[in-house]
Amino acid sequence: MKGRAPFPEARDARQDGPIRRLRYTLALLVAVIVCGGLGYHWLSHLNALDSFYMAITTLFTVGFRELGEVNARTKIFTIFYLIVGLGVATYALSNLTALLLEGDLKGYIMERRMQKRLDDLKDHIIVCGFGKMGFQAAWELKKAGVPFVIIEQDETKGRSPRFAGELILYGNAMEELMLERAGVRTARGLITALTTDADNVLVTLTVKQLRPDLPVVARSAKLGTERQLRAAGADHIVSPYEIGGRRMAGLLLKPEMMNFFDIVLQQEQLELGLERIAIAPDSPLVGQTLREARLRHATGSLLVGLVHPGSGLRFNPSGEERFQTGDELLVMGPADALEILTRLAKG
Repeated sequence: MKGRAPFPEARDARQDGPIRRLRYTLALLVAVIVCGGLGYHWLSHLNALDSFYMAITTLFTVGFRELGEVNARTKIFTIFYLIVGLGVATYALSNLTALLLEGDLKGYIMERRMQKRLDDLKDHIIVCGFGKMGFQAAWELKKAGVPFVIIEQDETKGRSPRFAGELILYGNAMEELMLERAGVRTARGLITALTTDADNVLVTLTVKQLRPDLPVVARSAKLGTERQLRAAGADHIVSPYEIGGRRMAGLLLKPEMMNFFDIVLQQEQLELGLERIAIAPDSPLVGQTLREARLRHATGSLLVGLVHPGSGLRFNPSGEERFQTGDELLVMGPADALEILTRLAKG
């Protein structure tokens, strides 16, 4: 990432500017009208309605007719009221027109709506960096229906029609305040795919200070930087060049295996998915063995692996394994079968 974005407080101050200008303009205009009404009330002995009627018609040079006593004092007051009032009214109207035409007010309203969405957001993914890798990660989240927030330094990015209406914050992902605004306290995970490994290390360090338990997936551009990312607290490290090289070799050495993974990962081609499902305390699966549960017969999904709390992943577990609360099932099958198993696991 190049340079540093202004602090969120500075952004908020600029975003509140249009409302302050609008309030100041309206207050100034109301003050002039009130002063005019009080002046005509005292000088011409008019009631409240007639006084403000005279103040408004005089200020906007309508001039239907004069009410009350017309003497030297009211004439002098009207002259000064017109000189001062016309200047204030012209300033107020020009300021209001500028707010509408320049789009400041519209931008403020859109910003307020986005902030409301951010405040209500929970269990989402934060994507830091909207380059090629961040773009693809966000696109996969969008296809999966998972809520996400993008943090990007370059304000020229994020204009793709694919992400119209999505939450994109422009600023420095290494700043705590920016991460706080993106909802790091309520997020379910974070992806950092910034340009340099040093930036990804700093983002990981900052995130782990705010949320030590938040899973972080970090991009590693250069070989040998995995150690720094691990030390910073990254839970998973992805090297696009390493993955690309392995895939290219795998397509020649083990093409059938690579085709199998393509079928599992590219769910839009076939109705087949791979999911990780947690068992809730109220699930009827708790206490049953794999043989007793008969998941394939009951749901149509295939159990690939099992994770007991505090232990690693066991592939192809035996039929004597017993389900416990908090277990995670790695299952594969059609979307409807996975949905049935998800409901069964949640109880």
